[in-house]
Amino acid sequence: MTRRRFSQTEVEYLRSLPAVEAVTENRITYSHDFQVNCMSRYLQGERPSVIFTSAGLSPMIVGHKRVERNIARWKHDDDIMSEAKQPGAAAVMPTDTRNRLITMQMGQIQSLTCQVLALRQRVGELEHRFESIES
Repeated sequence: MTRRRFSQTEVEYLRSLPAVEAVTENRITYSHDFQVNCMSRYLQGERPSVIFTSAGLSPMIVGHKRVERNIARWKHDDDIMSEAKQPGAAAVMPTDTRNRLITMQMGQIQSLTCQVLALRQRVGELEHRFESIES
């Protein structure tokens, strides 16, 4: 089985998330609070991909299999499940944590937008060169 490694940029991004306790190029350790909150929401019927995405952990970054395996593993963890079943375990993310996450994601979006614009310009230049060579 081939395991996808995280790029340095992805590692830095994941490290900045409140839901992540630690990360290396091939492993993520989630905070206990995230695990409990995640399973509480899962027990209430939310889809795992929605839960992870709301914490900044898009399955496009962490991988769909990682999301599935974490849910399966946490389901069998008696400590996590007993806490997840407590009233208020799926409490909404604190405002400062939510704001930090939104600010960080906006920065990522702006960075990616700049990269797309630069690539679009470069493609245009290359297309122009190619057309002039064909003529």
